[in-house]
Amino acid sequence: MPILLMVLMLCTAPSAHAAIVDFSISLDVAQATTAQPGASGSGSGTATLDTATNLFSWNFSYSGLAGTETMAHFHLGAPGVPGGVEHGLPGGSPKIGNATVTGIQAADILAELWYANIHTTNSSGGEIRGQVVQVGGSVPLLPVWALGLLALLLLSTSAWLLRRRALVNG
Repeated sequence: MPILLMVLMLCTAPSAHAAIVDFSISLDVAQATTAQPGASGSGSGTATLDTATNLFSWNFSYSGLAGTETMAHFHLGAPGVPGGVEHGLPGGSPKIGNATVTGIQAADILAELWYANIHTTNSSGGEIRGQVVQVGGSVPLLPVWALGLLALLLLSTSAWLLRRRALVNG
């Protein structure tokens, strides 16, 4: 019974596993799926996601575009795949801001499915693009229920091994 109580406590403490997750954003023409001939430019920056509050913050800049910026957004899409707009960005460089995202959007960001896209007069679908990528690699965070299940599995295995040892020894 104490083991079950420990597992239940683990499963009901979601804030204990909240974290600030760091991301990098590197924008270039090669990632853009709709860049027109003569497109140019590049940029870089950082972003963070607070997994307790779903506050997504960003700070990136770019330069060298062939066209004039007409709009910019964060989009949903895997690398090399165009996707829909998730959040609009103000004009100009640098782009510094934050927004509270939904739980689904936070999961998409953690799965590296968001990208920044700078649209221009030269490339209306986007002249440069940069995937939002976790710093240090893409290590998915386990939800609290999965941690609780893992704890239960480890405790059950330990109990089974102890019983087996007791039967073998005596």
